[in-house]
Amino acid sequence: MQITRFLSLNEAQFLGCVSAFSDSLTGELNAALTYLRRLEGERKGSAFAFEMKLDQHRYGALIVLERWADLTRAFAGHTELGTHQEMFDSAAPRVEAARNVLERANHVVDAADHYGPEIVEACRAAFDTAAMTFRQEQEAAAKAASLGPMQPEEFREYRRVFLGDLGAR
Repeated sequence: MQITRFLSLNEAQFLGCVSAFSDSLTGELNAALTYLRRLEGERKGSAFAFEMKLDQHRYGALIVLERWADLTRAFAGHTELGTHQEMFDSAAPRVEAARNVLERANHVVDAADHYGPEIVEACRAAFDTAAMTFRQEQEAAAKAASLGPMQPEEFREYRRVFLGDLGAR
């Protein structure tokens, strides 16, 4: 990860990463649910292109979580974030909780022989749970986004770098 080439994170830099993480996780979960809904009622193997996109996004969400865990692990002990410190410090157990929920949802999808409404609903609930695990990050990202072009350059730079790390997966 390119982001770890930096020595530490200040608040603006961290919020840039939070923004990229939150947007990426939400995007992957929403896209996975969209493709799952398109597959609803179909038997497995009947819509290969949609199934590939579903897999790309449901596993993409796990990759986003992995990158977030990597970032917080890399900067642990080197970061003083004031009001956002608790969000940073509690990232590892929240990543693990969200990962567990998403992996269970993946097992449900993988074990099914068709994409029934019960599968779609179970995954929707799992995706919502995973997203809500990071409500603090979502709120911080929304607040940061409200500043628009008034964000410091560090925010924009670290957002770009973190998004680049995600794109390099």
